[in-house]
Amino acid sequence: MTKNSCVNLAQFATQQKLLFADFFKLYQTVAQPCRIFVIAADVNAVARVEKLAKRINKTGFVEGKSFVEMALLRVPISFRDVAGRIERWVAPTRKQGPALLVVDMSWGLETNSATANFEGWPALAETLTQQSEVSIASLYNRRVLIDEQLLVALRGHPQILTSAGLVDNPHWLPSRLQTRGALREQVDFWLGAIAPELRIGTSVAALHAAEGADPMWLLRRSAEEPSTVHLDSRDRWKIRCFGRLRIYRNDGSQVNWDPPGGATRKTKTLFAYLLQKGGHGAATDELADLLWPNAEDIEAARNRLYHTVRYLRLALGQPNGRDETRNYVRREGSRYVLVPPERSWLDISTFEQLCRQSQGHIKAGASDEALICLQAADRLYTGDLFEDIPVEYADDGERDWCWSKRYWLRDMFFKVQRDAARIYLERNDHSAALAHCQKALAIDPLCEMAHAEAMQVFKAQGRREAIDRQFKLYLDSLKHFDNRPKSASLQELHRKLTA
Repeated sequence: MTKNSCVNLAQFATQQKLLFADFFKLYQTVAQPCRIFVIAADVNAVARVEKLAKRINKTGFVEGKSFVEMALLRVPISFRDVAGRIERWVAPTRKQGPALLVVDMSWGLETNSATANFEGWPALAETLTQQSEVSIASLYNRRVLIDEQLLVALRGHPQILTSAGLVDNPHWLPSRLQTRGALREQVDFWLGAIAPELRIGTSVAALHAAEGADPMWLLRRSAEEPSTVHLDSRDRWKIRCFGRLRIYRNDGSQVNWDPPGGATRKTKTLFAYLLQKGGHGAATDELADLLWPNAEDIEAARNRLYHTVRYLRLALGQPNGRDETRNYVRREGSRYVLVPPERSWLDISTFEQLCRQSQGHIKAGASDEALICLQAADRLYTGDLFEDIPVEYADDGERDWCWSKRYWLRDMFFKVQRDAARIYLERNDHSAALAHCQKALAIDPLCEMAHAEAMQVFKAQGRREAIDRQFKLYLDSLKHFDNRPKSASLQELHRKLTA
């Protein structure tokens, strides 16, 4: 590597506390930038990182900014805005020599918008490297970021910094292929990188223009699916299933569930049901029975279903509803299958990954990393699963497509609150610990784990009367709701804490 070359590199780390320290230690063996810019979580982190950077750049320029200052936490995030801020930041010192921008990529878990749009970063880094004459180092903590984000990172940077220096990344894809390329085009690029004779012409790749990397839940799509479908690969949905069902398009607009003449509740329910069924889809009669269980006959229910499918397609298509090339609800024989755009993002998948990762960190005693995952999961849960789907469809005893999943996810959310409360309690941040308990109790006043953690916090504060009051709140809630039997474990905990 020459001193003045601009690189777009990634480093994969496993400890948040040593993220920048380990990077600077390795990077100074491959280059000596005259200017170092750092983007870290907050002003305290920026101050710490600036000190580290000055150790390797004692006579040069060093400056840091926080995620907020660089608009990485803006909702919705705008990479154009982020790029503009970075360019205006680095430009005035351009004459001082080669520059390096180092970014803590944990911003991708700081807001829901950042999590959903994380895949836009590699393209921004590539553009800045080419246009702003600044090398970009993106630091990824493997123990914090979720699998989908790490896959984006692996494909997003042509070089990776290791203890052996900078190495070429065999999994890198140019941003034009990563964000808009078909799967066949991506494979062709990788094979071409191994040996030029393995690259095939673009006309063949075009036949597979709709194949692409699917989000995890789309892996269940049926093997009988046609090899080509006429979808615009530039589309990407951000599907929010927690709370009100919402779909955001690439341009930030939301799907309008209420086209003239349509039935909003049934249209939403049809989408939610097909989403849960994945690649297998659902039979026509199954859908008709779900939405019109009391229809006079099955033929009448089928006719109403065709009408609802038409309005669902209108809602999912372009705003004028006339784009017939976007067939997101495909008819396959007697079944309907939902086919979202490639690389669509689903909040449930990310939530589950964050919960799993937090448990691993807790078992390993890594409370900093656990808390980052717990806070990100907490932000994603904006309400119960499909909370605006009418209860007569959601509580379907015959199919149980929503109800059990809804309460399973709610229980995961309660555990997120419990675990976050425990970590804050260990750190003697009683106010933050109680806030997480209250968050769970606001949803379910009978949540035993939240009552238990709250009593533990009051014990740590030496507030005997508060422990009794919390237990009484639990008992009153039992009477107010369904007069359930008292929890033996909670009674025993109360006895121990007040003994």
